[in-house]
Amino acid sequence: MSSDYRPGPWMLDNWSRMALPFALLMLCSLPVLLTGDNLPLVLLYTTLPVYMIHQYEEHARGRFVAFFNATIGGGREVLTRPLAFWINVAGVWLVFLASFYLAKYAAPGLGLVPVYLMLVNAAIHVFTSARLRTYNPGLYTSVLLFLPWGLFLTVYFSAAVQAGLPYHAASLLFALAEHAAIALYATHSDATGGERSDHTPNRRRVSSTESRYPPPKKYTCTSKG
Repeated sequence: MSSDYRPGPWMLDNWSRMALPFALLMLCSLPVLLTGDNLPLVLLYTTLPVYMIHQYEEHARGRFVAFFNATIGGGREVLTRPLAFWINVAGVWLVFLASFYLAKYAAPGLGLVPVYLMLVNAAIHVFTSARLRTYNPGLYTSVLLFLPWGLFLTVYFSAAVQAGLPYHAASLLFALAEHAAIALYATHSDATGGERSDHTPNRRRVSSTESRYPPPKKYTCTSKG
């Protein structure tokens, strides 16, 4: 990627911090948008600020990147801050925006995509925490926000717009595919975010001097291979 389009250090450090006040502002603005017949769409729109609150817990201090590299990466830098930034911008903000437009102007059932993205993400956080028996960045908002609000919207929104089983299945498959694609891309690209190189035997290890956000000791693990 050209350096002209790379997010600067300030953006990489603060995008998720700025997401929190903007999320609260968006939630407080929703009553202004409410009319007599658009309650389902307004409630669907809440998925974006709710997800932005989750992103604050995950990324405000670089903890998710450190956790991912220490566990999934086996101590190697397989997920970088720029990559995490673009994943959240493209895979969350833009996908949610596209879903809102599709739900409004094409097929209302496609509004279930962001709902299932929340639920799948929450399930991954809970499963990871149970498997590793430790907190992982994003767990609290997954349990307190994603699961109850996502389950409510699954029932309410699908009933309100009469979304049948095909929309649920398509939205769930999309959410699973997106999370799988992100994990595969992160773990099969080199530390600079480039294409996978099967001729590179080892990715570089992450040290505390290389990262502003070294992983906490309880996340540290060594590679077996």
